[in-house]
Amino acid sequence: MKIALIPDEYTHDPATAFEIGLRWGIEHYEIRYAYRWRVPNAPGWVNDCVVNAVQTHGVTITAISPGLFKPAMRTDGSLIPISAETPDEIRRHLDELLPRDFEFAARLGTRNITVFSLPRSNGDRGERIPPLVIETLAEAAQKAADNGFTLFLENGGGLWADTGRATAALVEAVGSPALKVTWDPANVVYAGLAEDPVADGYRAVERHIGNLHVKDACRTHEEGHWTQMGEGMVGWPRQLAELARSGYDGFLTLEPHLQYEPGVTRVISEVEEFLARVRELLASQGEMESLSR
Repeated sequence: MKIALIPDEYTHDPATAFEIGLRWGIEHYEIRYAYRWRVPNAPGWVNDCVVNAVQTHGVTITAISPGLFKPAMRTDGSLIPISAETPDEIRRHLDELLPRDFEFAARLGTRNITVFSLPRSNGDRGERIPPLVIETLAEAAQKAADNGFTLFLENGGGLWADTGRATAALVEAVGSPALKVTWDPANVVYAGLAEDPVADGYRAVERHIGNLHVKDACRTHEEGHWTQMGEGMVGWPRQLAELARSGYDGFLTLEPHLQYEPGVTRVISEVEEFLARVRELLASQGEMESLSR
């Protein structure tokens, strides 16, 4: 398993992010935001800066995460809602935003795009996935297949793919080899969902995983909180052991969510500590595997 970083976790200037990341020994990155814009839904100069930084620093992009099928942000910072109740917005994502994502991903040299599963409506916690959600992802997956791309469906609270079980059910309902999963066990914990993210969630999605997001979270007073690696409730030693058991050889994409105040310096030091802890866990996992042989 190899480590990748989401660079906007510690700075929104991609050139600075890559310079720092390379000093940490990281050569692979998943692109999400730059200069506070979720790319490529950004001014042209923002997208060009990302491309130029990638080329200048010689890094490899593992995927982009443009927020497809999540509420899009207007230039004034407000959100454009998207759900089963906004079919015109769904069509805009399919017909306008997705082709733009293909073009931007190709400019960065990746064929992988992380997407989402449409928000649930009015706090709906039911298990029956609306046909429109399945049809939307099926159409997106077909467009991806036709253009040589793979979509990674990320689980998250408030979405139709929230738990591992729900995510697996949706991927299986779509039934396309162009739709895989970005598994994020911490999102299950943070949202307070009724699922053990490793014993139940991972086991449900493991056949479909193409990418893995790594962060930690806990629940206190019925609220979710992001934590430093190893201080939350995910149980990363168990998760890494399960990944090894199932032969996962993709990326561990670090998304620490350690946005402390004030200033950038502490964020960078906390992300560096997060990376060090992940590496320690991986080293320990390797030692345990050696002892078991």
